[in-house]
This record gives sequence, structure tokens and C-alpha cells, in this order.
Amino acid sequence: MMHHLAVAVRALDPPGGGAERSLSSLLTGISIEGEGFDSSAIYSPLHPTPSLTSQMMQPWKVSTFYSKDGGEQTNLLTEDILTSRIELTSESFFSGLAWRLRSRRSGHPNSFFLKKHLQKINLEFYHNVSSWLDTFDILPTLGLTQLEWSAGAAQAFRERNIPYILFIRDDIPSRFPSIFRQAIEGAICVCTAGEGLGRQVASQFSMKMNVNIPLPIDYSSRFKSIENVEKIRKNGLQKREENNSHLSPHFTIIGVTPEKGLRTYHRLFPYLLRKWPEAHFHIYGSGSYVEQLGHYSNTTLHGHVSVEHAFSETDVHVLIVESTGSWGRVINEAGLFSIPTVSCSIGSQPEAVGKGGIVLQDHHDLQSFEQALRDCWSDRHHLGRLANQHSGVTDHRRSIAIFRSLLEDIVSET
Repeated sequence: MMHHLAVAVRALDPPGGGAERSLSSLLTGISIEGEGFDSSAIYSPLHPTPSLTSQMMQPWKVSTFYSKDGGEQTNLLTEDILTSRIELTSESFFSGLAWRLRSRRSGHPNSFFLKKHLQKINLEFYHNVSSWLDTFDILPTLGLTQLEWSAGAAQAFRERNIPYILFIRDDIPSRFPSIFRQAIEGAICVCTAGEGLGRQVASQFSMKMNVNIPLPIDYSSRFKSIENVEKIRKNGLQKREENNSHLSPHFTIIGVTPEKGLRTYHRLFPYLLRKWPEAHFHIYGSGSYVEQLGHYSNTTLHGHVSVEHAFSETDVHVLIVESTGSWGRVINEAGLFSIPTVSCSIGSQPEAVGKGGIVLQDHHDLQSFEQALRDCWSDRHHLGRLANQHSGVTDHRRSIAIFRSLLEDIVSET
């Protein structure tokens, strides 16, 4: 009999963000027959799947349950995946207050009112998931949940003795441990993108098992072909030569929030204006945090553009975080374009960078930050080649194989 995975989350298709898109990719992958994880196989994005020696595994039946609040579906999930959607809004009076009263320093919503919202929404989701699970003649083999509504889903799984997997993708559980502790510690397995994030979670919660499942990036659907990537890169560098900007350092930052280094950049940019005025930072994204950084003469704001456009002309990609080390997907997307990254040592960032860049032990030390930027720029061609080789760590075919093997291992042991 086919194994059955029941997935209960706030959003899935359309996705609310990268975590939902990643989960959709994993679910689509296991819904068809495929091979398990072969640790000796080296995946190279936009190239054929390597020869595998692992066992062929049967597809899973996948049923999903999530809110209609996100709008119309976008076909991220295949027709083989069963979907049930409910009328449950992701916002409330309390979440609105939380955002209006958010911390000016951290940018986080007000903790008191956000906690009220999370308690209320998880209770509502618990009742909805319970009703959904009770419609099955035979209970699912495993459950799965993630993000803000995971506490409610986990409670419904536990009450029916359904072993469940919980994905942790952000800092919400660490900020509200009283809400999510039972969900995390009751999971048969907690999945994190990167061993570094796993260690962060383990420092605060007891886990029965923690497995690293790298974020799955479907490079072929994003960037079409390796020839297309090389063409984009070639055209971008040629454009820089034509306007004589190819000799000055060109750094790229995609997305800025208080968690993604806002205060550090406010210190770094004036410092570099004095120490290394030739260095220029191109910042992509929108909002008040990005606009604040546009006041420095060594920055240029570009708004929202495609990743391909952002990486077509740059020398070095920069990404730092302040507390939660969830995997920096954009690091490996930069690597596909042979662009190295300067990042920090928090959570899973060192794993995302690998040998394709420089990892700062203390990104608040401006002198060290400057030196890392200089070193990465000077060695950008060599580090870029290493970043390209390392980008396969997030190849969706590899992540799906790891996930498929995990499911089979759990079933065989329960």
C-alpha cells in the first residue's frame, strides 16, 4: 500500500515565501517514483542528473491542507497532490497591532500582540486540521508542518498518534518557545536547512532527530539552461566594460531588513567611504530600510529586479544576518553565476557559502569586514569558480533525494 503524507501549513500554493516554494518542490518530488540519496553523487545545476547507485523508491500519496488566504493557485503542485483549502485568514486584529507597534530597532512586530495572534491562529488551525484528518478512512502514515501555524497542526497530529515532521525555516519558534516547544519536541524529526541552524534549534529545544535538508532550488525552471546563464553573465560584464566601470569593485546586496544587516550597513558604508571609496554597493529590493541606505554616495538602489539582472554585472555578493541562520538561498544562486559571497558565521550561512566566498566570524568588526570584501574581490575569479561548483548543494534533485530517503527511514523504523 502506498504511504500517505498529510501536510498542514498556512500556505503552499500560492506560496507565502521561499519556505512554501521549497516545500512544494519537495512534495512534488516525492509524489513520483525516484531514487534515494546517494552521498557520492555530485549534482551540477543545469547539467544532467549524475549516475546514482541508490535504491529506486515508490511514490508517496500526498494530501495538503492550507488556507485560501493567499489567492489563486499557481500550479506549484502537480495534479497528483491532493489539496484542501480553508477560509482562514493569516492576519488578525492582534497581528495588525503587532506590526503597527513593531520595534524600531529590530523591525520585529510587537512580541506581546504577535504572541496573542499566534496563540489564536494556532488554536483555530488545530480545529480545522483535526476536522480534515477525521475525514480519512485510514489515518495518514506521516504528518508534516512548518512555520507560524505548525503548533496547531502538530497538536492535531499528536492527538491522533500520527508521527509528524516539522520544518523550521525562521526565527519564530526561538522567539516564542512557549507556543512551539511542544510541537518541536514532539516531532519525530525536525528538518532544518543546514546543520548550523540545526545547532541553533538544539540549543533551545530538545529534538528526537534533526536532519539537514538543503533548500531545493529548481535551477532549470529559474534560469533555463547553463548557456542562458553564461550569456547573461557575459552581457553584463561587457556592459560594465563599455561604461568603464569594470575596474572598480562592484558589490551586490539583495534585500535589506534589520535582521539582514541594516544597522551594520549604516556603519559600514560611511566607514568604507573613507577607507575604500572605490567600492560601490548596488542594493536590490524596496521599502524604507533600503531607502535609508540610498543616502550614502557609495550605494545605488535598483528596486525589485530579477536575480539574473542583479547578478549579471556584479563582482561579489554580500549577505549577512543578525540572529537566525536560515539558509541564504541567494548565496547559491549567485554561485550559479560564478559570483562569490561574503557572509557571516551565523547558523547555516557558512554551509551555504562553502569554499565559494569568505565567511566573517564577526561582521560587526568593520576592519575585518573591509578586509573580507577586499580579499573576496581580489580573488573573485577563483572563488567564483568554487561558488559555482558549490551551488549544487541546493540542487532540488539532491534535496528531494535526501527527503525521500528520510521518509523511507522513518517509516521503516516506526
